Amino acid sequence: MNQPSELEVKYKKMYPIFILICSILILYTSLLVGFSLNTITGLILLLVSLLMLTRTVAVITQNEIQMRNLLGMTVKVYSYTPDQIVVANNNIYVNDKKVISGWWADINIQEVKAFFLQIQEEN
Repeated sequence: MNQPSELEVKYKKMYPIFILICSILILYTSLLVGFSLNTITGLILLLVSLLMLTRTVAVITQNEIQMRNLLGMTVKVYSYTPDQIVVANNNIYVNDKKVISGWWADINIQEVKAFFLQIQEEN
């Protein structure tokens, strides 16, 4: 069984879809009423929701977890060894520090555990 060399964690779909619906409602209201500050707010929310639907929150490689922003840039890197990783309660911990939360990240626990087992077998 050939596992990927990195695992991408995306945002949960419910948050960006909610933001997308809100931005469409704001833009529709702005279309009816006329240009206002809410038009800019609607455009910003539309952009944020589309980026959340397409970008990844984190990329897990064999020796580090890279946290990414909405522009796709790596903003924080957590280095680890396989014995420092704990996957519990839909969260990923490195050295007892919560790195990825299941509240906003779409974590497939079976896939993550299989990925970490593969890493342990290779080492």
